[in-house]
Amino acid sequence: MSGADFPSTAPAPAAPVSPNNPCPFLRALVAGDYLSGHVERLSVIADTVVAASDGAPAEPPLPRAAVCLIATVANGLAPTRLARSVREGAQLDALRGGPLDKRGAGSRILDQAGAIDEGELARLDQFAADKTDAMGNVERGLGTQQLRVMMDTNFARAAGKRRPIDRALMNGEWPVLLRVMGKASTDGRYLSLAELRALFVDRCLPLRINQRLEPRRFHRL
Repeated sequence: MSGADFPSTAPAPAAPVSPNNPCPFLRALVAGDYLSGHVERLSVIADTVVAASDGAPAEPPLPRAAVCLIATVANGLAPTRLARSVREGAQLDALRGGPLDKRGAGSRILDQAGAIDEGELARLDQFAADKTDAMGNVERGLGTQQLRVMMDTNFARAAGKRRPIDRALMNGEWPVLLRVMGKASTDGRYLSLAELRALFVDRCLPLRINQRLEPRRFHRL
C-alpha cells in the first residue's frame, strides 16, 4: 500500500510550464501558480522555497541566502546577466543550458523538450528500498544512502560528457529535495517514488507541501 501524501482527486495543474525549466520542483511551483513561469523576483523564489521546506520534521528550513544565491546564478555567470537577475529576477523559462544544467549527466528523466522518459523514471526503483512511513504504510523510496548510490551511478554513466562540477551540482538537487519533500520512516527520511512520479509527470506537490505554501498563493492574488 502506498503512503504517498497527495490527493487522489487533485486537479490538473493550472499553469503551463516551459520545457526550458528543467527542475522538477520549480516546475511544480510554477504549475501550482506559486511562482511565475517567466521572470520571478529573487526574493519571491527564496521565500517560496523556504516556505516549502518549513515544517519538515527534524529539519530546519532551507537557508534563504543560499536559495537566493542559487537563483541569482541560475541564468548565467556573466556580469550583465547577474546584474539583470538581481535587478529583475531569475528567468525560470530559460534555465536549460545555464550553469546549473547538468546537460544529461543527471537522472535524464526530463528530456530537452520537457517530456518524461518513462524508462528513466522507472529506473529510480533500481536504487530504491522498501520504506515504512509514519502511518505504517510500506512503499518504495529513496533515502540518503540510496540517493548517494544513484547520483554516483548517474555521474559514472555520463563519462566522456560530464563536467567535474556536475557531481557537486547533484548534491544541491536530490539531497535538497529530500530535505524539502522527505517523509519520515523507521530508518530515516526518504523520497517516496509515488510522490516523485506525481512531481515529475503531473507537476503536483504532496499535500503537506501545498499546505505550507497556500498562504503564499493567497498573498499573490
